[in-house]
Amino acid sequence: MRFGRRPEAAEAEAGLVERDGVAVPYRVVRSARRRKTLEMTLEPEGVRVAAPMWASRWEIERFVGSRLPWILKQRRKHPVEAPRTLEYATGEQLPYLGRPVPLLVEDRALRRVQVSMDMLNLRIGIPRRMPEQSRRAAVEIALRNWYRDRASEEIPYRVECWAAALGEAPGRVLVRDQRRRWGSCSPDRTLRFNWRLAMLDGRLMDYVVVHELCHLRHPNHSPRFWAEVERLLPDYRLRRSALVRAGRTLPF
Repeated sequence: MRFGRRPEAAEAEAGLVERDGVAVPYRVVRSARRRKTLEMTLEPEGVRVAAPMWASRWEIERFVGSRLPWILKQRRKHPVEAPRTLEYATGEQLPYLGRPVPLLVEDRALRRVQVSMDMLNLRIGIPRRMPEQSRRAAVEIALRNWYRDRASEEIPYRVECWAAALGEAPGRVLVRDQRRRWGSCSPDRTLRFNWRLAMLDGRLMDYVVVHELCHLRHPNHSPRFWAEVERLLPDYRLRRSALVRAGRTLPF
């Protein structure tokens, strides 16, 4: 299950389409693997168009122009927010299991950055002697590790529960830094999940878990696959849409 931008870019270009006083910036990502079709994705700054190498600028702009009503409708329904740049200062917030949690940043007598969570805050302890220019990178690394540890606790439990409901037994369950996917299912029945799921609401995490578990029975996205997902999660379409929106706003 993918999220974010696909790593298929061979060339990038940009432009602007204007119709009836409405201007939409677009970014083109060309791919030698894409043979015939143009595909559009909403981004915070405009739209992204995945195009074959042969597509002309005129064809791309005609495509974007033809989709302007859809673009405007989608932006009204689902505003696309740009991820915030964090300074990792007290009072800022990070998501954990779908809930915004305030940061409490403290200089302490430590050898390395430590992250913990109490009833109210996500506490970040920073060594007093750490150079200022090193702090932000060190804090981000520590936070990523903390989220990964939380995901490694939360996801296997949910896999176990939903696997029992489905009646399928996975192989290994791994938590990884998957930049382009929420999860994946290998032919050897290994399930891999993105640690960033720990930032999301449990309902969205459950959707990803169920999605990958259903691939144990149906290694495709056929109607039978989606029927299996719907049997376990009747509202899976709502969860899937919410997952797309949430993935656009994660801090890292």
